[in-house]
Amino acid sequence: MKSDIDRLMVERDLDGFLVMGNGNGSVMRYLTGGAFFEGALLLKSKDGPLTLSHGLMERDAAAATGLKLIDRDTHFNRYTLLKKHKGNALEADAELIAGAMEMVGLRGRIGLYGMDEVGAALALVGRVTQLVEEIEIVGEYGETLFNSARETKDDGELAELKRAGELTCQVIGEVQEFIQSHRVRNEIVLRRDDQPLTIGDVKSFIGERLYRYAMKEDHGNIFAQGRDAGVPHNHGDLSMPLRLGQSIVFDFYPTVESGYYHDVTRTWSLGYATDEVMEAYEQVKTLFDRLMAELAVDRAAYDYQAMACEYFESKGHKTVRSHPGTQEGYIHGLGHGIGLDIHEDPYFRHVEEIPTILKPGHVITIEPGLYYPERGFGVRVEDAVAFNERGELIWLTHYPYDLVIPMGRK
Repeated sequence: MKSDIDRLMVERDLDGFLVMGNGNGSVMRYLTGGAFFEGALLLKSKDGPLTLSHGLMERDAAAATGLKLIDRDTHFNRYTLLKKHKGNALEADAELIAGAMEMVGLRGRIGLYGMDEVGAALALVGRVTQLVEEIEIVGEYGETLFNSARETKDDGELAELKRAGELTCQVIGEVQEFIQSHRVRNEIVLRRDDQPLTIGDVKSFIGERLYRYAMKEDHGNIFAQGRDAGVPHNHGDLSMPLRLGQSIVFDFYPTVESGYYHDVTRTWSLGYATDEVMEAYEQVKTLFDRLMAELAVDRAAYDYQAMACEYFESKGHKTVRSHPGTQEGYIHGLGHGIGLDIHEDPYFRHVEEIPTILKPGHVITIEPGLYYPERGFGVRVEDAVAFNERGELIWLTHYPYDLVIPMGRK
């Protein structure tokens, strides 16, 4: 949580931090409450307030953050700096950052975070360290300060995640109604012009509904049918007609305006399901229900992944535990955290040596699945849930689990 940042800085022996890059980075959004600031900087010394360096045109949005502000166009006008350095952008930007660090009193061991082109960031930071005395800029890999802070969510974030879940499920319901509103001939779903209704048509409808609710898809969505459903991250063939009796994996992970994600998967089979798909689905749903009943704080995430592997193996399926690298059966981890990134800590890994203990503030997905591309199907069920500050489990996804979607029109 944000309230943990000062403690985490001390644990990492950091005297401050610097966040670079445009406001579309998840760390920048996290600290500004989701606002976008072009070319912004965020700076904080160990004992000082969080400070936002912003442009003049974004001064009202900057004021709304409640942060301490530096108007860079007044204090470090880039056009003036470019003129001073005869058009040398590296020198101009390095002086801008060095000046902001001077104003904030940033010295000592400084953590570097944010998003920028890797080579440009390397050059820029190298030049800044030459300009600023008594400073060491360091990077982290893996469990960074902000990965750790963002791993648990406070009540304000949880409210945004609940809202994301409500809107996402609203769109799923409208997608289902859209598909069901079409008629069927020879097991092909048809549009009004008698042409097949395609996955591309469904995705276009999804885009329209997201626009209606001011939501976005930073990573698209998965609406994969038949064999494509058997490869977990196949997004679906846009030209493929919707057919009755084939499994459809619909994995949907949009964001609301503040940048927080929801993540939910439903498996559908239009009209009817084959015996093979029905059996696989019943196994996945049975495991899903057992896992949800067992979820609790202070339990190791690995335990749940082990439970999934054990169950699927008992049903004769290959798993990532019994057959590492398998392309069929249960082939991935059980779930992951969500927030301002679609995948973030904690993870339900199948590596026991990476301990992760569930705790209050975790927001996670649970998504068991079975995949058989060469047999023409895949199934997955996924919900997002959270543990509140009291450790109580809260469901963020509220949508029916029906496998078979009735298609009544002829």
